[in-house]
Amino acid sequence: MGRSRAEALRGGESRWDGRRGRGRWRRGAPVLFLTASLGVAGFGAMEAYRAERSHRAAATGVLTDYGDFAAWSFEQRASELLAARLSNTFRPARSSAAFAGDHATEACLSMLLAPTGPSGCNCAPSRVAGSWAFFTRLGDPVGTGVWNGRNPPAEAQLRILESVQGHVRSEYVDGWSFAVLPLDGGELVAYTRVVNGGSPNDDTAPRSDTLVYGIELDRRAIAEVYRWALDDGSLLPTSLTQGQPNGNVIHVDVTGGDGTVLFASRPDEEPAYPAEIPVRPMFGGGTVRASVVPEMAEQLVIGGLPADRTPVFLMIFFLAAALAGAALVQLRREDHLARLRQDFVASVSHELRTPLAQVRLFTETLRLGRTRNAEERAWALDNIDREALRLTHLVENILQFSRSERGVPTGAREPADLAAETRGAVRDFAPLVPAGRASIRVETSTHLFAEIHRDSIRQVILNFLDNAVRYGPAGQVVHVRAERTAAGAVRIVVDDQGCGVSPAERRAVFEPFRRGEGRVGSAVAGSGIGLAVVKEIADAHGGRAWVEDAPGGGARFAFEIPPLETAGTDRSSDRVEPKPGPAGREVAAGVA
Repeated sequence: MGRSRAEALRGGESRWDGRRGRGRWRRGAPVLFLTASLGVAGFGAMEAYRAERSHRAAATGVLTDYGDFAAWSFEQRASELLAARLSNTFRPARSSAAFAGDHATEACLSMLLAPTGPSGCNCAPSRVAGSWAFFTRLGDPVGTGVWNGRNPPAEAQLRILESVQGHVRSEYVDGWSFAVLPLDGGELVAYTRVVNGGSPNDDTAPRSDTLVYGIELDRRAIAEVYRWALDDGSLLPTSLTQGQPNGNVIHVDVTGGDGTVLFASRPDEEPAYPAEIPVRPMFGGGTVRASVVPEMAEQLVIGGLPADRTPVFLMIFFLAAALAGAALVQLRREDHLARLRQDFVASVSHELRTPLAQVRLFTETLRLGRTRNAEERAWALDNIDREALRLTHLVENILQFSRSERGVPTGAREPADLAAETRGAVRDFAPLVPAGRASIRVETSTHLFAEIHRDSIRQVILNFLDNAVRYGPAGQVVHVRAERTAAGAVRIVVDDQGCGVSPAERRAVFEPFRRGEGRVGSAVAGSGIGLAVVKEIADAHGGRAWVEDAPGGGARFAFEIPPLETAGTDRSSDRVEPKPGPAGREVAAGVA
């Protein structure tokens, strides 16, 4: 038992929906895959970037650790050198025998500052001392002190004594042999605490009897000590430095507790991999900062420092994005081209159906003997011939376009007179013009010889004429000219009196399946390949084809190719007018 009509319709709709869904999937799948590939490329680039950053961070960490170790080694060595020199200076002052008695301060100051040092000391003068020294009693009022050397001004003396007495009460640690104190005035002072009449570490001695002996430290001499500490030995294992001097491997700078830079091995460079450790409080605080010299970083890290690959990763990602974008654009163009081809098939089918229907109609009329006389039979045969010519023209266009798409040559070219070919093509086209639609005026120069493929040139002229008649107004005059240009080229020009072609569309109308925006959706049928065929033929002949505004309004289509030889400029003219047909019908006449 057959299905009902409604079920059949529903089944047809279901199949149509399925085909439409598959079509959407076929169009959307490439976009999805391209988007996924772009995401994978982005993920890969990000992971590579992270790995590179991790590798670089590990290498930087190794170099920072080397700097930290070098800073520690440098601080240890510099502290030992400073301690040796300052201890040598303060040893006599801390000797209990040196200051026995209540009035030993003034007596012993000159002895301590003697060029050869105190008698029986057997020690060299300090190599870091400055220009002045002082004694003060911890219990005395501020300002009470004994100075020797080029003494600072009175206000500076008060500031120095006040700072030192405050520091010895709050910061000095028993067991230290001395302490270094940076002052706000820029002075750098080293001092020691001396207990009169007893051992320095004897806490039973009266605090009022505690003496403070201090000296100015020469910052240049301090920097010299730091230079010795840098140049002596190796701050890093020799297996890493391969015998290179410390100054070539490590950048070191020392900042005092007041923020003043006491030493910098490379003052004009900013450390690349800095590590900091504090200076001991007994030396005035501050920091030691050490950094591996950038030129040595490759040698100290196994495998060398990883190069910054960020620009490469970004370039790869953007290249992948650009390729994906280009692929999407190409897919869109392919989809657009597929729709254009579908429109082309529909348009060609429509153009084939109309003349075929006319041929069948008039053939049926003749076969059934429905014509009343010989004139009507001739009129019917003329219609059959006209529609057959229209079919031939359409099929030749399609074959020419197919050959050009496949790169198949059109055949051998031979010398020919373009004027004669133009007149012959117009004569062949005249029967295709509906009566009253248009008249064609031909104007040619003589002896326009060129090496051409005759059928292709005929196709160019027929396409230009067909385009002019289709889109021009009824009753227009189409002007056809074959002429020689001032440069010597051979040119065919067809002017119509239609609406013309806008400048924005003049290149597009020569592309396959493209029609001007004013033609799309109009009642005028068209396949969209006529002008594309013209351009292919022009390229094959080494010429060009274009469209511009006609002098009298409308569009001018031109075709230009190189000449074979120089020809004359005599001109001839014809006008093609429609003739009335029998029983009120009209046919297009040939060239008179």
